[in-house]
Amino acid sequence: MVEKKKIDDVIKSNIPRWDGRKKGHYEVWYLTGNSGEYGFWIRYTLNVSEDGYNSWSGVWCAVFKKGEKPLGVCRKFPLSDFHNINKNFLVKIGEENEIGENRLKGKINVRNILTEWEIEFEPTGYIYKHLPEAAYYLPLETEVLSPNPDLKLKGYIKVRNLETQSQIHDINVDGKGYQTHIWGTKHAFKWVWGHCNVILDENGEMLEDSFFEGLTVVAKRGPIILPPITLFSLRYKGKNFDFNNFRDILFNSAKWEYGDNIRWEIRSKKMNFNLVMRGEKNNFIMATYDDPDGEKAFCHNSEIESAEIEIEIDDKKLKLFCPGTFHTEFGARAPLEYNPQKFIYE
Repeated sequence: MVEKKKIDDVIKSNIPRWDGRKKGHYEVWYLTGNSGEYGFWIRYTLNVSEDGYNSWSGVWCAVFKKGEKPLGVCRKFPLSDFHNINKNFLVKIGEENEIGENRLKGKINVRNILTEWEIEFEPTGYIYKHLPEAAYYLPLETEVLSPNPDLKLKGYIKVRNLETQSQIHDINVDGKGYQTHIWGTKHAFKWVWGHCNVILDENGEMLEDSFFEGLTVVAKRGPIILPPITLFSLRYKGKNFDFNNFRDILFNSAKWEYGDNIRWEIRSKKMNFNLVMRGEKNNFIMATYDDPDGEKAFCHNSEIESAEIEIEIDDKKLKLFCPGTFHTEFGARAPLEYNPQKFIYE
């Protein structure tokens, strides 16, 4: 049983930062997960424009299956359909879509594609902060943390074509996942993100109480594009190995490409850490994000990629594997040139 104080901290970290009045604000709660051969990505969002006239809330769901094109749908709602129900964290959008302390559910019809889901989870009481603690007191454009970085998931996702009455996906969710909260005034100029909490050791055994979380960000200040910053952590059998403090920025490095090849590699001299993610173009789907100032950002996401991790712990070199369970996205200010699959909007 997780201590009540820890649960209270998780709830507090998920409570909306929007005060219901402020313009120029966006906020996101999302869950990603894997179950069998599937990956999925579910988002609840609000975008409060700076001009006050183009604000909206939204519900998104994408399903990934190896060997098939991903399918993603997004239903947009008026901002007035966004509700923060109580102080115990229950965000509701429309009549049938909500995310709370230990459950999320939804039902959206987008161009005759009916998508329904209900997934339950128990908070672990461990909050992962991507940024150094002091950074959360700075006036950053975007802030992010994961109230639930390692979850066991139970539930279902169903996708049906109402026109043909055919079932597209019928997923019995019984796997692992991750939930994050993001808020701010503007998305990053560029970013690469990765997460995995289905990690195998060299013998092919799944590690308990283990996950990887990493982020490479490129910021822009006026016309100046700043150098990339990479922050990441590995939780290995309940013990944290963090590379996300201010000092670590000097020792962390990253390389990425997302043209004909999709690849993200991060390194640190500390503990001889190295991660390589290799992606397949056909697995990715592109979501178009709105900034409160009206600019666009384009997020290319997949939840079924693979990665290898090498790290030296107690003078022992370990090699870990994320076989089709690595969650990743590449964000930019223009779509990728290879014309990926796109979300369907209504």
